[in-house]
Amino acid sequence: MKVRIVSILAMTLFTLLMFGCAGTINVLVKPDTSFTPKSTITVVSSGYDPLGVQGKIEHLLLSRGFEVVSEAVASDKVRYQDKIKSDALGQSEAEAYLERVQEVRSTYILRFRYSYRADIPHGNVFRNFTASVVNLNTGKVVVSADFSQGDFGSKSVSSVLEEFVNKLTGSVTFER
Repeated sequence: MKVRIVSILAMTLFTLLMFGCAGTINVLVKPDTSFTPKSTITVVSSGYDPLGVQGKIEHLLLSRGFEVVSEAVASDKVRYQDKIKSDALGQSEAEAYLERVQEVRSTYILRFRYSYRADIPHGNVFRNFTASVVNLNTGKVVVSADFSQGDFGSKSVSSVLEEFVNKLTGSVTFER
């Protein structure tokens, strides 16, 4: 009897660990969110990106018809400014300087953050992944995504990103 109870408990624990720790990504899209042919999206990491997730998301978005603008192009702008001052005696003084301005020239920005761990047959796997898409014209969040899995979860980084982009593209309309 004790052996049977222990084996049932062990089987239940094993089942919970194997199937209860794998996560699914939840993607919420604000109703009536649509992308027009002129809409552009910039993908930005909210921290260190050792797995190259930014490039993977950009690739997936491009393959689904999104107009992706690189972060470097979208945010770097150099402004040259000069002034010439003259005093009452007719002496002139010139002043010039360059300044770098952070400006995102895109319709939407997709920000993401994640933590990961090594998993021996699967390579690196996310512990958690969050993302949001903000409409830069209105400042409103139009998409929010969340994924997490426990220590025994083995969903690969690429499968999570693929699922995220599939759910994102399946939830928004593309106006042509």
